[in-house]
Amino acid sequence: MMDSRLLRAFVILAETANYHAAASLLHITQPALTKQIKLLEQQLSVVLFERGRHGAHLTNSGRTLLPLAQQVLSRTEKLLHKAIELNTQLPTSLSVGFGISAFHEASFFVAHLREHLPQTTISLDDMPSETMIQKLENRQLQIAFLRRPDKKLPSQFSIYPLKQETLALAISHSQWVDKPIEQLLTIHPYLALRKARGAGLSQQINQFLEHQQLSLKPAQESSDIQTIIALVAAGAGISLLPYSARHISHHDIHFIPLEDKPFSTWPIDVAWLSSHSAHLQHIITTLLEETVHHFNQGSPV
Repeated sequence: MMDSRLLRAFVILAETANYHAAASLLHITQPALTKQIKLLEQQLSVVLFERGRHGAHLTNSGRTLLPLAQQVLSRTEKLLHKAIELNTQLPTSLSVGFGISAFHEASFFVAHLREHLPQTTISLDDMPSETMIQKLENRQLQIAFLRRPDKKLPSQFSIYPLKQETLALAISHSQWVDKPIEQLLTIHPYLALRKARGAGLSQQINQFLEHQQLSLKPAQESSDIQTIIALVAAGAGISLLPYSARHISHHDIHFIPLEDKPFSTWPIDVAWLSSHSAHLQHIITTLLEETVHHFNQGSPV
């Protein structure tokens, strides 16, 4: 394969007809330039220059090959410029998915992302982690705040570990008494999120309950956490929810984190396609670092 550096040395020397001037333009020494020209002549099996007291002059072969070398270099430069353009290109629209566990972080991230991408339309939608993975793979979703899956995501995705989420008991203040969590779960009706709406959360809760040797039959199921929160606030029962659900909760609900118990925590990651431009990926990682710092510092939101 032809080295574009050798072609550039050929073209610059042909245009200047002077080894000293050409070496200066190429930012190399004259011996290095001489070596490059000789190597190119060996590869092409032709003599390109005649060197005399007045500089370097093209041979007939050199004059014939010069326009072709100039064309190749021009196309190479266009390719490099296009690659740079692609690496800095920003999308016209971005879809961001999140689960309730990353509600606060995703909202903070998107608010600041809009400041960096004022010409980009950005949507933010709540959806299960399984749905987010499917949409990422189908290019229907560009960034996802999701529960870390049991199976490692393909290498085509960039992954940023965001935080650890914790399971919590949600109970109204009117029903709260200072009793063990296990006892509270057995004396009040249990409200659950439907498995179809949150398979990962459902599995997490089942593992937790099995370890606690508890078997709970839901008194009522719902397809969204906000409905469960409203039912808990009304005193209709208690529930096991991500601790982050407190951010969208009623003030009269008590959230008791269970982080000291087995199977009560799980990691939350942010995933996006590695095919995004280098510029966009830099913006994403920078904003995620700011997001983590913001919430680790306990900044008000």
